[in-house]
Amino acid sequence: MKALVLEDKEKVVYKDVPKPECPKDGILLKIDVVGLCGSDVRTYSSGVNGLDFPFILGHENIGIIEEIGEDVEGYKVGERVIVNPVIPCGNCYYCEKGMQNLCSTRLTYGHHLHGGFAEYMLIPGIGVQRGQILKIPEGVKSEDMVVVELLSSVVNSQELVNVTLGDTVVIIGAGPLGCLHSEIARLRGAKNIIMANRSEARLEKSKPFSGTHFVNTSKEDLKEKVMEITDGMGADVVINATPASKTIEDGIHLLRKQGKLLIFGGLPKDNPNINLDGNLLHYSEIQVIGGFSTTPDSFRKAFEVVAKGMINAELVSHILPLKDMEKGVKMLKSGEALKVVLKP
Repeated sequence: MKALVLEDKEKVVYKDVPKPECPKDGILLKIDVVGLCGSDVRTYSSGVNGLDFPFILGHENIGIIEEIGEDVEGYKVGERVIVNPVIPCGNCYYCEKGMQNLCSTRLTYGHHLHGGFAEYMLIPGIGVQRGQILKIPEGVKSEDMVVVELLSSVVNSQELVNVTLGDTVVIIGAGPLGCLHSEIARLRGAKNIIMANRSEARLEKSKPFSGTHFVNTSKEDLKEKVMEITDGMGADVVINATPASKTIEDGIHLLRKQGKLLIFGGLPKDNPNINLDGNLLHYSEIQVIGGFSTTPDSFRKAFEVVAKGMINAELVSHILPLKDMEKGVKMLKSGEALKVVLKP
């Protein structure tokens, strides 16, 4: 089969590799489409701990069941499915508490297991038993369903900060995740959804989604705009969806008393530190909360949102052949593309 193999940092080769054999407890997928995620771009550029070259990336996987192991029940050849990239252990403290995203021994496709940047991908027995494989309804496009994994991390994080009816939510970062945050904030009942970004082009791309106000922070003072919109009160929730410590540090000054700051975007590994006003946190009872990855519950909720057509706009801006993955990387880095999908 053809696969896009990451052989070293910034070195991918489109070549023939052995087609996976389906074990008696596994499922073999013929990949239909696979998303090119920001984390794929980072791994391509910088590698990641625990990843040994050569490797096949791809964790936003949708495929057609090609073969089913003799011990597997509940699935049929030809069914189109989406695969939750996270396989939790199911037995640790965090798994038992429903926080499978924090399982320290979880496995993920495109990191611990070969992913979907190939014609075929194997779901091993452990993935069938402990993972999550959902059947996609007829009439729903595969390229639309690609965003479920991204959306599920948004669902999980907004549940942590409890965005609710009538809230004012500031979303710093108008990329794909910022756009999806605006959608979930709308569905949770937020009144004002303020999209903030330094790039006018990014803001324009975000306007078909659910923002109600748009602030170009290279031209306007974000705090002044937030206070104007909220009559001086401040936002209920600020979501930092960009990998910058400065926006986190500034974000707490946009909040009302007892407001919540969600750190959604990870920071550079060589500079992960932030400097927050401790007195503001103390006297205004500000909460700072991290949000990371997805759980089976949030994945299923995101699946239902997309499958039922509850997203206001299409996130996918470009569909490319798998072999053109590096072109997609350049388009994402330049801001030309909002979301890229690859097709083997």
